[in-house]
Amino acid sequence: MAKGTIVIDPGHGGTTNISGSDANHAVSPSGALEKAMTLTVGLLVRDALLAANDHGHEIKVFMTRSTDVNLGLTARANVARDKKADVFLSIHYNGFDGHARGVEAYVRPAAAGNVNLAADTAFAHKVQSRVFQAIKARDAGTKDRGVKQLKLGVLSDVALGNTAASHRCRAVLLEIEFIDVVAVDTLLITGPDAATMRSEIAGAIKDAIIEELA
Repeated sequence: MAKGTIVIDPGHGGTTNISGSDANHAVSPSGALEKAMTLTVGLLVRDALLAANDHGHEIKVFMTRSTDVNLGLTARANVARDKKADVFLSIHYNGFDGHARGVEAYVRPAAAGNVNLAADTAFAHKVQSRVFQAIKARDAGTKDRGVKQLKLGVLSDVALGNTAASHRCRAVLLEIEFIDVVAVDTLLITGPDAATMRSEIAGAIKDAIIEELA
């Protein structure tokens, strides 16, 4: 049985940049905005986690946003602090040169004040691997970009409420794929199986969180 409190953070949102959080970053060839896609999959993850409670789990889920609004990076992490979350997952999509592909996850390095790097990294590997495998099952062109370290404000332990003495919250930023690639646009947005693929990604994230909390 999995038991715990989760905060899902759909990246970006709104129309203005706020305290380090851009309103939007990546845009697909068909014109889909990253901010809308992060919210869509974030809500799917929420619903999948709550549905899992029908099978004996005890999971509470909170969203940093459930509409098209933007919050600063510290404000997003503060939701995890205020809800005493066990897991904080910030969901994003990449965009680069129209060719780069793959799934990657980020944790904050120890040198940037991460007091629970090992726990963050272990959870990051769970979620990145499951999402990569879900996408690979439908598109062999995706790449396993692994888990990386980067000083990201949304993963600040101070903002998350973690201290060296008490650091319950595992925090990861997930980059699902590069949506500026035509094949990914088809896979996730415009293709006939796009809705199914999005649900499978959400299911993979749900499974990783349940594994983390079990």
